[in-house]
Amino acid sequence: MSARFFRRGSWWLVASATWVCAGCDVPLKTESLIQETRVLGARVEVAADPGRASPAPGESAHLRVFVAAPDGLPNVSYAFSLCGVTPSNAGFPNCVTAPFATAFQPNPAIGDPQFDFQIPSELDPNATPHGFLSGIVCPNDSAVQNADDSASCASTTGDTLAFEFDLAGPGEDNQNPTFAGDSLTLDGGSWDANDATASCDSLTQVNVKSTHRLGVTLVDSDFDSLQQVTSEDPMRETILLSQFSTAGDLDHTFVTLTPSAAGSETNWLAPSEADADGTIVHFYFVVRDSRGGEDLAERALCLTH
Repeated sequence: MSARFFRRGSWWLVASATWVCAGCDVPLKTESLIQETRVLGARVEVAADPGRASPAPGESAHLRVFVAAPDGLPNVSYAFSLCGVTPSNAGFPNCVTAPFATAFQPNPAIGDPQFDFQIPSELDPNATPHGFLSGIVCPNDSAVQNADDSASCASTTGDTLAFEFDLAGPGEDNQNPTFAGDSLTLDGGSWDANDATASCDSLTQVNVKSTHRLGVTLVDSDFDSLQQVTSEDPMRETILLSQFSTAGDLDHTFVTLTPSAAGSETNWLAPSEADADGTIVHFYFVVRDSRGGEDLAERALCLTH
């Protein structure tokens, strides 16, 4: 089964058939540059087992939508709905069940949209094996509930998104790939996480026009085993790594990771200009498997002359 994530203006399609070799990438530099607030993905965590991305009927779970902003502090409102669906090979599916959870934040607030929900105990995962999130994110704008139960942003187009993920069933439990504390490196050394409100003085400082190696490495357990319908089907997951920055140029935006090639290094060229007191550059890294498992890591550097 495949999991897909969509936001207006860009398709994110994740399916094992599209991953034909380890290390393949698509150098889309404009896609990697965060110049406005953007949705990058989403993550479901089962309340009793946060590493699991596939909640079962009756289980409570938490959903977080990953939002990136040029200053590292997204300010958004939102409206979401969750339902059960049957997978479709042509676009996103229609809801088969009535919505079993909604979330509405009318006024913009700093931080990623996130909310708790529960899968109805009577839901049949054989009939509706996927959960489906649909809705809208409004950067620096208010969210509005319309008379027809749709949602929109008060004065902007906003970011329409949809996220499809597996529900737990026979052989379908899915674990989230997860960034560990040492998953990211900078020029071969440890690159520790930082607070989004960190100042330039507290961050690693780099010079304008300098080039740096950004490394990402997952562990073997991030690559789940898969059910094989035929002997030609993959035995384990392939994971897509997406990389973004708020300034400068990344050599690669998208990289395919496999159990035998679980790491990647990408060069980042720093911009040629910086503010007199330094410019903070934010980096976003997203990993997603083919069934709705995802994770986000954020880092920052201080750019100086």
